[in-house]
Amino acid sequence: MPKKKALKQSVPYSGFVLTFEPERTEWLAARLYSGRELADSFSALDWEFERRELVLLALSKDPLAISAMAIMNRMHGSGGSGKLKMRMSNIITFDPPIVNSELLISDLETVVCTPETLSRTDNATWDSLLVELRQLRPEAAHDIDHLIGLRSKERRLLGKSNRVERLNEQRDGVGLSLEIAELDRAKVLKSLKVEQVDTASSILDLLDGHPIHERSLQEHDARIFRLLLGDVPSKSAMFSDGREKVVRVHVVDQTPIETVLGIDLIIYSTCYDNFLLLQYKKMDREGSNWSYHVSPSSNIHQQFLRMNAFRSAAAAVTPEPPTLWSYRLSDGPFYFKFCEQFRPAARDESLIPGITMSETHLREFLVLPEAKGASGGLFVGYGNCPRYLNNTEFIQLAREGWIGSGPQSMLLLKHVLEANAQGGRSAMLAVIDTPKQKSATGRGRKVK
Repeated sequence: MPKKKALKQSVPYSGFVLTFEPERTEWLAARLYSGRELADSFSALDWEFERRELVLLALSKDPLAISAMAIMNRMHGSGGSGKLKMRMSNIITFDPPIVNSELLISDLETVVCTPETLSRTDNATWDSLLVELRQLRPEAAHDIDHLIGLRSKERRLLGKSNRVERLNEQRDGVGLSLEIAELDRAKVLKSLKVEQVDTASSILDLLDGHPIHERSLQEHDARIFRLLLGDVPSKSAMFSDGREKVVRVHVVDQTPIETVLGIDLIIYSTCYDNFLLLQYKKMDREGSNWSYHVSPSSNIHQQFLRMNAFRSAAAAVTPEPPTLWSYRLSDGPFYFKFCEQFRPAARDESLIPGITMSETHLREFLVLPEAKGASGGLFVGYGNCPRYLNNTEFIQLAREGWIGSGPQSMLLLKHVLEANAQGGRSAMLAVIDTPKQKSATGRGRKVK
């Protein structure tokens, strides 16, 4: 099967009418009315999907009938034997299903496809189907129109301006923090109000988070915020599962975001009482390779000096008594995230892909011969750096408290952040508040 070309915006859109093998159809139909998303694996690996697709789901076979309409997105990873995995969400159910005999189309069977025989419906038939669905189920007409609009609605920050780059870094910082806390990152990032980007002073203006008022800030994070960042203007928001897990995000907003040269994300975990400082750096693309040029004038060299001073001072600080949560694989707080620029095909909830390295690893890497480019200079990129933390690996280490410095280093971190601010960098503080569990029940182990 030849590779299909991605549809151009000038071509009228048409979606898919999908059915499934009998056992899978029964399983999907049983979940259809649960309010949960559906997922399935597709064998058509060489098909280039649009970022969001519309699907009509034929989950009734005898007689053949359309049971629902949904948005379909590509998922991370694969299902089955390396198959493409797709998620169906924002589901509109037709109760009762719309049977073949109700439709004017000569035979629904001629346009139905499966995950193995994927075929896009022709434009005329697709448009006719949508008109008939509205007429046959007028109570669902508004939801159908909403779904059609939702498919093309942009929820990503696109462009190469300094403002957009900084907002995307802040967005990634919020997403990383939500993942570390095991909160619903997709739900939060999909709430992005792109239409307000020109007036936003921080990413919190664009996301559906609960505002944190000054009184609440005093009760929770005021001491940490002021010890680390001083008495500066900030915006704050809270994200929660409504039960035990909370992420509170505070963004320094004393300078216009379009003038900021980079973002520092400080992550503090109340469970492990530890700090991480993640600095964002933008990679450039040459051909198919992404890399970051560490020039002689790069501020990384100045940052290394400050981190050296931090390490020397931290070694002289009396450590806190050990607890169940205090052990670290690495007690250095400093990490660099070298970021790709935003991918046009990225999903609404995607984190920025890139290379994350600890300060000690980066320092060691830059003295290796592999770090030197063919025309001189030092580079960090996919072409010469096979060992790094991806988003999933960094999140897992941070989530379990395996990395980061203890509370005794807070005042020392303050000096590093002050120097970074003088260099044009802005700061985000994410406080991750999760429960402390004194047994392995949280890891799925039964404890008698």
